[in-house]
Amino acid sequence: MEKSLKDLISRLPIPGLKESSDRHTIAEVLTNTLSLPIVPKQVHCRDGIITISTPPVVKSAIKMREVQLIEALQKEGIAVNKIQ
Repeated sequence: MEKSLKDLISRLPIPGLKESSDRHTIAEVLTNTLSLPIVPKQVHCRDGIITISTPPVVKSAIKMREVQLIEALQKEGIAVNKIQ
């Protein structure tokens, strides 16, 4: 069975590594879905709530596609309830 790098990294007991991996995954999904550049340092995730530090125009685009983004993130294994 082939294992992905993401799976191997998520099992390592290094503090902050899973959060960093999640931020990169979230940024990648948002960038691909919205066709707007989102970098991992703009993403903060805590207790199922994702907060994104972007200009208001980008936040509007995120709000318009919030349900679609949440579904895409859940397919990637990110537990999310709300995007701010």
